[in-house]
Amino acid sequence: MNSKEIFEVIVSNLRDILPEIEHEPIEYGSRLCLLGTGSVGRAELIEKTLEDLEIEANRFEFHAAANLGELAEMFTQRVNAKSA
Repeated sequence: MNSKEIFEVIVSNLRDILPEIEHEPIEYGSRLCLLGTGSVGRAELIEKTLEDLEIEANRFEFHAAANLGELAEMFTQRVNAKSA
């Protein structure tokens, strides 16, 4: 999977977790805190995305992402490492 595909998985999961943002524009530079996601929502998003991508990783390393684009890149690196 490429970064764009993984970003779409993240956005889908985010909309599941926060249905109130269903019609909000979400971009690579979008920050979770500005979308209304607290630490619990962020943890749930990371967990759900890890499950969807079928990868094992330390969940805490993904908390360093400043925005959704960085989060997608971090997941992309993990997916690529898994398939290498």
